[in-house]
Formats: sequence, C-alpha cells, structure tokens
Amino acid sequence: MEERNHTFRFTPLFVLTAIILVAAVPLRSHAGERKEKTIRIPLKLCDKSDGRRQGWKLVRFENIPPNKIACDKDGLHIQVQSSAGMLTYCFAQETQVHSILVRGSVTGLPVIPEGQMQGDKKADDFAIRFGLVVSGTRKLGRMERFFASELVKRLSELVPKSQGIDHALFLNLANDPPPKWRRRIHPLGKGRIRERVASVKKGPGDFELKVELEETCPVFALCIVCDGDHTKSKYRVTVTEIQLNPKT
Repeated sequence: MEERNHTFRFTPLFVLTAIILVAAVPLRSHAGERKEKTIRIPLKLCDKSDGRRQGWKLVRFENIPPNKIACDKDGLHIQVQSSAGMLTYCFAQETQVHSILVRGSVTGLPVIPEGQMQGDKKADDFAIRFGLVVSGTRKLGRMERFFASELVKRLSELVPKSQGIDHALFLNLANDPPPKWRRRIHPLGKGRIRERVASVKKGPGDFELKVELEETCPVFALCIVCDGDHTKSKYRVTVTEIQLNPKT
C-alpha cells in the first residue's frame, strides 16, 4: 500500500513533464523558420524636396550615356539606348532579406554579338540586374579605390561610413540561351560583385525574378542596373513590383 501511494505521488509530475515535452515539439520545429516581414518597395523616384529622400535615385557612370528614367502609375520605366546606369534605393537601417520577387516587362533584350557570350567583356549587358548591397566590414582603401571599377566605387558609397560592404549580389535576367555560368564572381569586382542568373527570356514580354537566398543577408541598399552600352542595344524595361521576403 505504501508503494502504491509513492507511485501515485509522482504521477502528476510525469504527466506535467509529458505535457511540457509535447508542447515544446512544435516550438522546436518552427525555430528555424524565417520570420522577416514582407516589404513592398515603392516604385517612385527620389524627390529632392522630400526631406526623407525616399525613393529611387539615378547614379550615372562616367563616359557612358545615361539611361532615361520615368515613373508613373504603371511602374518604373528605364529606357536603354546604347546607354547604362544604376538606380539605387537606400534603407534607413539594415534590413534582413532572405528572398526577393521582382516583376515587370521588357520591350527587347541586349543584342549579343555573334561569337560572344552574354557576360563576356564585349557583351556584358543584361536587360536588368537587380542587386542587393550586403553590409560587412570591407572598405575601399585609397589604393583600392584608385584601381576599383566605377560600379564598385558607387556601391561602396551607398553604405554608411561606419559600415563596410561585404558584396553586392546581382540577380540577372539573361537572354536565351543564357551564359554557361549560372553564378559567378564578376572579374571586375575584386570579389565584391557576385552575379546569379535568376531568369531567362527569349524575347519581349513579362518577366519575373523570384529568388530564395541560401541565408538571410543584412542589406543596406537595393540597386537596378540596365545596360546596353557594350552591345549598342536599345530596349525598355518597366518594373511593376518589388517585394522583399515575399510570402510563398
């Protein structure tokens, strides 16, 4: 009888332990889920009269004709005429990004010269490169800045002086057939520019860049590069939607 009472005395403890273990299972299974909120990026140009300076800003490259930029209710329009340029959108603070969704349309694509592959030195034009500027500790020294490509210099200027840049990841819309590489470290970027073919198109029409990153990245700025200066191409890109961390 004493033995039975001893057993009953510990039964509530066993039950309580079992309840705690069962309750903990779903918590553990969701611990690794990404909880960043979906961010919709406005498709408007930076207004100098706005004190917050929120919006997309055109960055011109030296000795290269700039793209023509316009914005209306239909989206962000980028006209390429043997030209190039970069649009940048800076965040007020570091933003965690694990996936992106970019939608839009193109009226044409860069014309890749015969015998060349898209991404080669004389054919390094893509209809759109959507970039994430990932913060880090690397900064351009005086000597590095002297030899760095203009794109690297401009990207470094987007990051606050107290921070550095680890790299910029560009997600490209490629022609069909696409380059043999699906990912690469750009030869002119000193390791700071990485590229990835996110989608492939054969001709004019709608496009979608939808990419899930291997890991969440701390992002300080976004950028869009459309170029036709190497291939002397003419086309138009309209961006109609940009989402960071879109819900599946």
